[in-house]
Amino acid sequence: MVELQPKDLASRVAVSASVESEEVVALTTTLTGAVTEIDVHVGQPVQEGQVVARLDTSQLQRDLEAQRADRLASDASAQNEIERAQQQLQQQQDALNSGLNGNIVQAQSAQREAQSQYDEAQAVFDQRVAEVQGGHDPALLEQGQAVEAARRNLDAVAMESVRANLASHLAALAEQPDQISPVLGILESDDKYVSAERDLETAQQGFEHALFAVDADLAAKQRAVAQAFNARSEADLGVEVARFAAQQQLDTSASGVDQARRVRDASQQAAAIAESKLNIDIQSGEVRAPVNGVVTEVIAERGKAAAGHLLTVADPKKLVLNANVNEVDSGRVSAGDEVTFTTPSTGTKQFRGRVTEVSPVAAKTSSATEGPNTAPARPEFPVSIEVVGDTEGLRIGGSAKVQITTGTSKDTLTVPREAVIDDNGKYSILTLHEVEGGKQEFEIQESEVELGIVTDLEAEVLGVSEGTRVLRAPGEYRDRVGERVALDAPR
Repeated sequence: MVELQPKDLASRVAVSASVESEEVVALTTTLTGAVTEIDVHVGQPVQEGQVVARLDTSQLQRDLEAQRADRLASDASAQNEIERAQQQLQQQQDALNSGLNGNIVQAQSAQREAQSQYDEAQAVFDQRVAEVQGGHDPALLEQGQAVEAARRNLDAVAMESVRANLASHLAALAEQPDQISPVLGILESDDKYVSAERDLETAQQGFEHALFAVDADLAAKQRAVAQAFNARSEADLGVEVARFAAQQQLDTSASGVDQARRVRDASQQAAAIAESKLNIDIQSGEVRAPVNGVVTEVIAERGKAAAGHLLTVADPKKLVLNANVNEVDSGRVSAGDEVTFTTPSTGTKQFRGRVTEVSPVAAKTSSATEGPNTAPARPEFPVSIEVVGDTEGLRIGGSAKVQITTGTSKDTLTVPREAVIDDNGKYSILTLHEVEGGKQEFEIQESEVELGIVTDLEAEVLGVSEGTRVLRAPGEYRDRVGERVALDAPR
């Protein structure tokens, strides 16, 4: 029999764990040169930035020197191309500014010749008008003015069309640079120009017909003026297009200078990137510790080619415990649960920790331990525990005996686990109630209870009061519920 008295109760799960570092850094390399030096061994403390290994970078150094030589040659070639393009642009600009552009000079010469012939034809016509009786007829003068207006309109429309369709005219002249016919061909596709040309032709024919009625020679001389006008008009267009072509040539040459600069800049940028990468690779030939810690693994060997993973460094001050908990206990363990543990190397010294994660996925079991005649391994779930407080004496890779506190209750009432009756999830205990007037006589009663924390040895009971007497072996007395017994009766 036990008499219930308040006490503190804690539920714990005992597991074994391994001591690991929370911060483990694998030092790797992408270089393929041989390892020339390994300056550390397993267990050696290292400081952040300390050289722990060196790799052969002689080939990288040769590659860098070759890259620099190529860059210098490329820079010189690119600079020569820029200067050539600048010289060409300057020559074209100077020729244009000084009036020495060949195409413009040729077009202006043709323009002067055409203007001279037109002036001559007009002078001959004017002289004949003065000689012929009736040549100053007001009606004829009005028709002549209409022809002049139509000619001015045609010139204006032609210039407007050329400027509006400059790209087409320049492309046509590029194929036939010494002819005006491509320009005229494009003009003939302009409706406004065709209309102005038709108006001039109508006015010209009417004027010539009226002149012929007065004097046939006068009409012939006006026809010569019309032909000279056409030649002069074409020459004017030729000068305009030649100027546009010269400007286009300047723009193209200026673009050539810009393009040469862009090519140089792109080449320099690519070379700088390549050199930077080689410099980084050469610098990475000195492998340095990324953190303060201790070397836990050395894979690289002096004289052998580097192959990715060289060594491992871990921080011994940031420690964790890795444990596996059986399926039943995994439901009791939660993140935040307090932990105490000891290790073989530190004896009875207790350390503290805190559960940070309980994996929802069972750990994989080794297939080597399973066979056709063996039962499947019971699932276990990984638990991560953060070590808090003092870590002095803990060794990475060591083992630990862990107690995970899954629940606590202060000033609670507990009974031995064997005192609890379990009827399919309904719990009760057998209690002794003193009989009134009796001398040390008690009646056995069954009292329903609720369970709180349950450990391997004890169970927290709710629904009973302090001082209640509870029978330890309910199996021996359950069939005697309601009977009276003496306190010293067998129990």
